[in-house]
Amino acid sequence: MKRKPWPLIIIAVLHIFAPFGNLLLNAIKSGRSISEQWFYWSQVLPKSLVFIYVIVPIVAGILILICRRWSYWLYLVCLGLVFISNVYSFTTNANLMSFVLLVVVVIADLLVVAYFVVPSVQKVYFDPRLRWWEAAPRYHFDIEGQVNGTAAFIKNLGQGGLYLTTGPELSEGDRADIFWNFEGIEVRIPGKVVYKSNRPDFPGYGIKFDPHPEGEKKVSQVIATLHRRGKIVVERLPGPEDSFGVWLKKLFTTGEGLFPRIRKS
Repeated sequence: MKRKPWPLIIIAVLHIFAPFGNLLLNAIKSGRSISEQWFYWSQVLPKSLVFIYVIVPIVAGILILICRRWSYWLYLVCLGLVFISNVYSFTTNANLMSFVLLVVVVIADLLVVAYFVVPSVQKVYFDPRLRWWEAAPRYHFDIEGQVNGTAAFIKNLGQGGLYLTTGPELSEGDRADIFWNFEGIEVRIPGKVVYKSNRPDFPGYGIKFDPHPEGEKKVSQVIATLHRRGKIVVERLPGPEDSFGVWLKKLFTTGEGLFPRIRKS
């Protein structure tokens, strides 16, 4: 899979549309039309409660899509606010339907929290190297350059980094001073080894560039040329196999796809 995991997208979309479903359920429960229920929410209920009903679920969905460590913790805060609001609604109108709705909400919240406790899901949130869908487009480069003054072969290039298949012995965290000459464009830019691949079919090093205005400008010039020549690495782009339909079929036929599969270097 080369796009954001579908379960995260689905959970986010459900949160974003939750206020509409909440409005409809409350209208049915109260015997009101949707417009009457909205009038009741906006004119009768405390504004803080309306904010939790309408805005907080949408914010929670957006936080899921942001997919960062800080957004994860803020998302849990949003879940807590929604839970408190549902408990409050039940205590002010205790009946069988309110109880059933409260139980459904609690079970749904527990399932979502349990999903985000799964190690592979947390790793995607907490380790930016594993968020593969955020990677800038890569381009076939296949050129010899230098790393720390030693000859090295650059296999592919992106705006934020490159991949070496040969060169000096490096380890994750090592600094790398990179140089190459591409059709008269001399590029020198510092970087850092962010991962070392031990795959027998594709060993090498992934290097992330440091902020360097002059070097980044020249990298952009090189990439513009590679883009015009159609050198983009299409294998890294989402394809038909990453569509929702294919994912859903695979989920029901093989059980795979519910949790992100962490790529091993």
